[in-house]
Amino acid sequence: MQHNNQLGFRSTLLMGVLVAMGTQLPLSAATTLSATSLRAVKVVRETAATTTASTVWVNVPGATTTLTIPGLTTDLVLAHYTAESVCYGASGWCPVRILLNGVEMDPAAGTDFAFDSSDGGTASLSSWESHAVQRSRAYTNSLTFPVNVTIQVQYMTTVAGMTFRLDDWHLTVQQFH
Repeated sequence: MQHNNQLGFRSTLLMGVLVAMGTQLPLSAATTLSATSLRAVKVVRETAATTTASTVWVNVPGATTTLTIPGLTTDLVLAHYTAESVCYGASGWCPVRILLNGVEMDPAAGTDFAFDSSDGGTASLSSWESHAVQRSRAYTNSLTFPVNVTIQVQYMTTVAGMTFRLDDWHLTVQQFH
């Protein structure tokens, strides 16, 4: 019995030390989704640049589309977003997220997903790069009639004094059943 108590104490102590050191412990396991047939594809694209200095989520202008989910159906929605980007002006990063009916698609990482970074504050207005993000979510329509769902891309900066510029972007949304 004393051996089990010592092992439990050591495990608790080790977890406490790891947390104190800033080590992140995994909160969940990987998940798998599947579908058998393509139902729809929507593409939205833009060549005009847009910028934000917002430290809260804002919509990427025009980066939105809708899908129709038939009644009594669960569909898998995949969203791919690519853009030329630059993140500059302070030390931090610039996240992007994709929403399905206002809910962040998976993996839902919030501001923890760096679409681009300022490279420790050394990036400039001319530090253009191409970046991409892909997200997915199963959507269940429990109603007997079709419903429309909205897919929206949002962006922000993580600290004041940064600018996040997106240009020549492409949003592809696929709906599978």
